[in-house]
Amino acid sequence: MFNLLKKSTSVNSLLIILLIVAGLYFALAAPPVARAVDNDFLFTWSSNSYVPLDYEGKALPSHGSTIKVAVLPTKKLSQNPDALYYRWLLDNEIMYSAQGIGRSSFQFRTTKWGGDDHEIESQILDSQEKIIWRGFLTIKIASPQILFKTTNSNYAAQDSLIAATGQNLTLLAEPLFFNTQNIADLAFSWAIDRQILDTLDEKNPNQLTIKIPAGNLSASIFKDLSLFIQNKADQLQQSTANLSVEIK
Repeated sequence: MFNLLKKSTSVNSLLIILLIVAGLYFALAAPPVARAVDNDFLFTWSSNSYVPLDYEGKALPSHGSTIKVAVLPTKKLSQNPDALYYRWLLDNEIMYSAQGIGRSSFQFRTTKWGGDDHEIESQILDSQEKIIWRGFLTIKIASPQILFKTTNSNYAAQDSLIAATGQNLTLLAEPLFFNTQNIADLAFSWAIDRQILDTLDEKNPNQLTIKIPAGNLSASIFKDLSLFIQNKADQLQQSTANLSVEIK
């Protein structure tokens, strides 16, 4: 009886050893999964919100903007990027309609407001449905803004500017980040000392010329200039800017 138990134990031990050896063989024989490193791909984004043609910054998305995100290879890879499977997650939810082979970009319309953000995750899978790369983006949603410029300066005026008597002061307003591609879709309302100006240039509603009478002043005169801009298609999207004008 003892010999039978001993013999049975030896057989079981032998079987376990054979299974371990077989497992190691198949593990070594299987082709390794190609893993991409972080710098193999560039995870980038853009939005279609409004900025002037000479604006040097990035167009930040605002409420209603379309945001496009894309994954681009930064070098030649061992696998064709168009043959890889791309999965997209927006705010931790899988976008099933956007995923698939070769679908390296994804776009969506933001429903969030200024100060909020969107979290986007991109996953790239191989033919065995194993993740070989993943990237993350946090995109801050902006509120529309207004910049003031004078015609003789390339720099934006901050909170105030100085003008002289006898001068025609021409101001240019540059709206930023509104959900439109055409400045004609925006309504402009200029005011001086809270008095709304009715005589505006219909062709250039973002431009205002103030004719300052000639004369000598014993002290500076201050005028409060304000501009209200509203998106005609989305009246909740609006912005107000103020500028103090010192005449001396």
